[in-house]
Amino acid sequence: MGENTAMDEVFFNVNAKLEEQKKTNSSITLSFSLFLETKPNIAKYSTTGRILLQGSMQDINKKLETNPKTKIPQILFTVYQHVFNSIYLLSSVLNTPYPPPDLLHPMQEKIQILPDSTETVTVPPMQEQTAQPAAVAATKPENTNKT
Repeated sequence: MGENTAMDEVFFNVNAKLEEQKKTNSSITLSFSLFLETKPNIAKYSTTGRILLQGSMQDINKKLETNPKTKIPQILFTVYQHVFNSIYLLSSVLNTPYPPPDLLHPMQEKIQILPDSTETVTVPPMQEQTAQPAAVAATKPENTNKT
């Protein structure tokens, strides 16, 4: 395989979990876990962390809404953008494939929604992409590792 460049037939499956930990009138704390694995089985990335959303309940609820096309909560897009930076760096050091920065992008043609109730996303073969800096600092990954 080359230096962590995109492979022609690498797919990424994503399992995500969000749980409410604490809620007040002006904030909510969520815990998250993301598990990404390649198909074929080359690399697995797992990360967990906490999210603190502060502001009006209207703004908080807006971030918690699910995208009607993908059924993925808006906050998960932000979480992934921050986690992607760590995964990209880790994959560079380990010389393994990295997921595309827009893996959870809401475009329907980018995501195949599976019929079961799990939040698993399968993405078509990845094309070589460059990392882009995240715009919002709403998450703090606690643990990122490769197995």
